[in-house]
Amino acid sequence: MNSAISIQKLLLLIPLFILAGCSGNDGPQRFDVSGTVTFEDQPAPRGSIVFTPDKSKGNSGPQGTAKIINGVYNTAKQGRGIVGGPHEVLIIVTNGDDATEDAELSGPLAEHTEQFDFPKETSEHNFAIQ
Repeated sequence: MNSAISIQKLLLLIPLFILAGCSGNDGPQRFDVSGTVTFEDQPAPRGSIVFTPDKSKGNSGPQGTAKIINGVYNTAKQGRGIVGGPHEVLIIVTNGDDATEDAELSGPLAEHTEQFDFPKETSEHNFAIQ
């Protein structure tokens, strides 16, 4: 009978171990990146920017993201930071009507991809799309 009680106690503790392993602090350190995005020499009205670690150059980790609002992006305010190192950066520029909350619904004006090697620290980088 003691072994049945021990098994029941163990089964009750399993969810606690699982929850302890799922804390939000797991994973690689992220760094904030911010800057401007211009489209045809003007601030990009709205859009989004996605930072994907470049596996072909040995970088791995989660993607970073940010919204572009009036030509400015900031992962600390509007998204998630990056792991640093070589990344493929996807920029989607939209005409972004101020009346809409989701700029992507207004349709893309441009999609642009480029490679960039970010430092493993908070940084700033500006992008120009022609």
